[in-house]
Order: sequence, then C-alpha cells, then structure tokens
Amino acid sequence: MKKLLFIAMLCSFAFAQVFAADKEYNVDLVIVGAGAGGLTAAVSAQEKGLSTVLLEKKPAVGGTGNFMEGTYAVESFMQKEAGVKLTKQQAFNEVMSYHHWKSNPRLVKAVIDQSAETIKWIWDHGVHFEEVKTAWLNKPNKTWHIFPESGSNYIKAMVNIYTSKGGTLLTETPGKKLLLDKNGAVTGVIAENEDGEVIQVNAKSVILATGGYASNLEMIKKYGGPESLPTVLGSYGDGINMALSVGAALDGMGPLMLNGAFMLAPGEAICNGKNAELRAMFRQSLLYVNSHGERFFNEEVTIDWPLASNAISREGKFTYVVFDAETLKEFQTKGYLNGCGNWIKRGQPMKKFDQLFPENEKKGNAFSGKTLDEVAKKAGFDPEAFKQTAKEITKYAKQGKDERFGKNPRTLRAVEKGPFYVLKGQLHHLTSLGGSRVTEHLQVVNEQGNVIPGLYAVGGDAGGMYGDSYDLTIAEGAASSFAINGARLAVKNIVATGK
Repeated sequence: MKKLLFIAMLCSFAFAQVFAADKEYNVDLVIVGAGAGGLTAAVSAQEKGLSTVLLEKKPAVGGTGNFMEGTYAVESFMQKEAGVKLTKQQAFNEVMSYHHWKSNPRLVKAVIDQSAETIKWIWDHGVHFEEVKTAWLNKPNKTWHIFPESGSNYIKAMVNIYTSKGGTLLTETPGKKLLLDKNGAVTGVIAENEDGEVIQVNAKSVILATGGYASNLEMIKKYGGPESLPTVLGSYGDGINMALSVGAALDGMGPLMLNGAFMLAPGEAICNGKNAELRAMFRQSLLYVNSHGERFFNEEVTIDWPLASNAISREGKFTYVVFDAETLKEFQTKGYLNGCGNWIKRGQPMKKFDQLFPENEKKGNAFSGKTLDEVAKKAGFDPEAFKQTAKEITKYAKQGKDERFGKNPRTLRAVEKGPFYVLKGQLHHLTSLGGSRVTEHLQVVNEQGNVIPGLYAVGGDAGGMYGDSYDLTIAEGAASSFAINGARLAVKNIVATGK
C-alpha cells in the first residue's frame, strides 16, 4: 500500500500538503546530491544560519568530487604569492572566446569573480591546496589549485563540517519529485530512503546538485552526445529531469567532458588504478590508428584531451595506440613523455608492463606480434593499410618532420622494430556539460526566461558554462570550480532574498 501511495505521488502534480509522508522535515533549504557542489552549498548554508537537509542517492557521498585533482580560480591569494598576473577580466575574455560566446556570459563572469574568494574559503576550512600550477609547458598563467592528495580530502572536510554544525545528511535517499505551491513556486522535495519510506522535505528553496547525466547513456543519445563511456558511474540525470518536470528550460545539452580514449578497465578512473601504466599510454601522443589501421589525427593533441576526443569520436567505437620494442624500452628506462593527471608523472619509468600487458592480452584489450602482419591480424586491422601507416610514421620519425599532420618531432616515434604492441581504447567522459538554464545566481528559469521561484541548480545539473568542448587549456579545473563556486553563489542569493 505504501509503495502504491508513493507511485501515485510521483504521477501527480498536486501540492506537497496533499500526501502524508513517513517522515517529514521543515527547513530553509533542501539540497539534492552530496557531491562537491551539494556539500559546498550545505556547509555554506549552515554557516549562514539556514536549516538544511542534504539528500544523497548513494551510500557514500562525494560522487565525482572524490576524483577532483584541482580547481580553477583567478586572482587567488596563492596566485598573487606566485606572481601570476592574470586578471578576472582577462580570464573571462579567454573563457568566452574559447567557447565562441556560446556560454552564458553573466554566469561565467559570476563564477570567475567568485573564484578567488572561494579558494580562501576552502583554505580557511582546513583544506590546504598543495600548489597552484598548470599542466601546460608554455602556458604563462597558473590557475589550477591542486587539492591535497585528491578531492576526497575536500569531500571529507565538508562532510565533517556540515554534520558538526547540525546539518541533516540522508544517504541512500534519492530525491524523486519537486513540490510546488499553487503559484508554481518550488516548496520542497519528495524522496525515498533505502527502506522504502517516503520522505517529505518542505523548504523555502531547493538546490539540485546531482551531477548531470554522464551515466545515463539514453540521455546522452537523446541529446546528441557522442558514443562514450562514463569514467565514473553515478550521475543519471535525476536533477535535470526533476527540473524539467516543473517547466525548466535546458542550456547546452549534448556535449560531454570527453577525456580521451582509455583501455577498458572497469572500476578505474583515468590513470589512478591497477592498469594506470597502460592507460597512460593513451596520453603519450604516440601513433593512434582507427579500426582499419590508419592514422587519423595529430596525436600531439592527446594531452589536450577534449580536442583529441573530438577527433577520436569521428572514427568509430574503438581507437588504438601503437608502439614498437624500441619505444617500449624508452618508456621503461627514460619514462613517460607526458603525465596522466597527477598519478603518472612525465619522466616516470614504466615498471609493470611485463605483468599488465599479458593480462590485458587475455582480455582482448591488447595485442602483440613479432611482425606488423601478425599484430594487425590480431587487432583486426587491414594489414596493408597498417603496414603503410607504420612505414609512413617511421619515415617522419627519422626525418624529424610529420608531413601529414605536423606533429611535434618530440613525440614522433618509429614503428619498425618488433615485437609490436597495440592497446585498444574507447572514448571516455567525466561528466555532462549541459543542464538546466540558470541565471548568474544559479536560479533555474523556464522556457519564457522567468525564474522558477525557489529552485536552483549547480554543477552538472546547470548549463551555460561551456560551448561544445571542455576548456582544459584555458581553465584547468573548471568543472569543479563551476560546482563549488556555483553552490556558494546560490546560497548567497538565498540568504539575500530569503528564497
């Protein structure tokens, strides 16, 4: 009977007061999703004297926030100490230019202007960044503030602060439905906990922070996204669909934060798992080929993985990295040409190839052969096309000039000395980039451009921050910055307006 009542509630558009819930809370603010954005909003609200409930679908909190390496900011105290001269206005112009002015300019400006204050706020809450840096050799301005060890430290700190200040955290309790009053204002959330109990949270304001729809392959297809695998599972579009149910407009749907191709390794994110040394080979700008064995782009761009992803997505489901015995020996002795996040460092020698490669050959993720014909047959390439590709790249490596795509000679390597090795990869993504249309205060708006009273969206649930690609070279750590700064901006507006 209880389950039937809950289903009826989800199908109805009636007001919150109509139904009896198993548990009921009356607060100033309810936040749906306890990732980086949701937790930041929760702590900010508690510190401002607002009563809050924080709902989380999973047993554990943090989501993709646990994997944050760093966050973007401009004019922070750390940058000033490091002599970084970049101004907020310059940064705004850079970001908008990168996105060809497809982004929401008022939103982008608000996030950038807030970012320096947020770095100090995080530091004052006991999370001391290791450094401010850039991953780019020729980039003059450092904007990437690196979390100690990983974003999980930030998540832990926020949880401890939130609960110590009296905040209510309900895990395994996903938000299911937004509640409306007769005037169309959002007045709370209906949720369901792991015991099947109906939870009603009445609130003056709601912040949606469920992380977008990166794990919802049907939504990715619906909105025209590329065929790609989520690096981390967990975000299924709950917040965006809740907003749509009350008339929200969408902004920037379709693009994903594509992070290049990687060898399949379920449960591993980027290059921080057991197979890190092999997965890092997809960041080394070595020879890439498609399923026919043909080269298809300038592999130098693999370190700018949003752009490399665009090239890879044109070629089909799988892509392949190729190298020979000489290149393997170089990586085992002199180390990697490029880093992979903060886990594999430039110049770090490869130590586990002899263990990892055979394991992945058995799984169909890797192929080797004494001859080009042999490895081509195993990988499923056209042998003649593949041999021509190897001949061409070897010529370019020896002469120090890539006549086809103009790749930097630093990463040109011959493919002529067996045995030969091939790693099979597939495009991956970190998060979705579009979501509900919002104001610079992160208020959700409808198709007419009017604010839906009481409703906010942050992080992956909000759109308007990006064009068609993630701005890695311009704003390293922009996704975490958008979530964290957006959360603080939303709470500031709730405090200022009372709703």
